[in-house]
Amino acid sequence: MSDPKAEPLKLEADSWAEFEGLLSHIPRERWEEPGVLDGWTLKEMLWHVGGWLRKCAGNLESFAAGGEEQESELTTDEINAQLAAEARSMDPDAVWSAVIEARELVRRRFEELPEVDERAIQELADETYEHYPEHFLDLQAFG
Repeated sequence: MSDPKAEPLKLEADSWAEFEGLLSHIPRERWEEPGVLDGWTLKEMLWHVGGWLRKCAGNLESFAAGGEEQESELTTDEINAQLAAEARSMDPDAVWSAVIEARELVRRRFEELPEVDERAIQELADETYEHYPEHFLDLQAFG
């Protein structure tokens, strides 16, 4: 019997490797230059990715406890604007460390799920292996 967690985790890892590979071509000194996405800096875009990863981790934790998805009163655009604003005063290294930590937390929470259902797989997909590629062209163009 195959592990239902294996394929989603592999898709996440493969997509992350491509994301990280594209990111590796951009010198850290450029992470505070605007222009990577809608005028955002690279660190703002990365904090955005990390914010959605943190949301995913929270939802996976809720699912594991028998709960529901955590809803926000803010729209997606409002959440994204809030995340970008939070990142402006942050150190790029702190942003990157937080993104790595959030990604590891998502993977751990997914692995710890007692049962994997479509809702958990879709949550992982939405915020990882379907989200990272949304920024591939941004990273390529900026790099």
